[in-house]
Amino acid sequence: MTQTATIAFIGKSSNAPAHLQGFINFRAGMEHRELKGDEPVAVMQIGSTDCYHVLPLDKGPTIAGIEEELSGIEAVLDAGARKKLETAIGRGRKGKK
Repeated sequence: MTQTATIAFIGKSSNAPAHLQGFINFRAGMEHRELKGDEPVAVMQIGSTDCYHVLPLDKGPTIAGIEEELSGIEAVLDAGARKKLETAIGRGRKGKK
């Protein structure tokens, strides 16, 4: 059954609420990354559960790529999350110019 992915947090990894830090650290460990704290991330809540999925935003993700990643866990972006991610991704690209 497909769940809806909503934004639980979006911002610098060090500013995430304490209850989400473990998820962020787990994702960093999976990618063999050492976090400095200034990495932009989005943490998605999956459905109405306590399941979260971390999306690093510092490697130039696209909405299509995010949707593909979420489809692997049977989740889809809700409209509000899509809009916030589009804004966050656009802001990141402007900063890299």
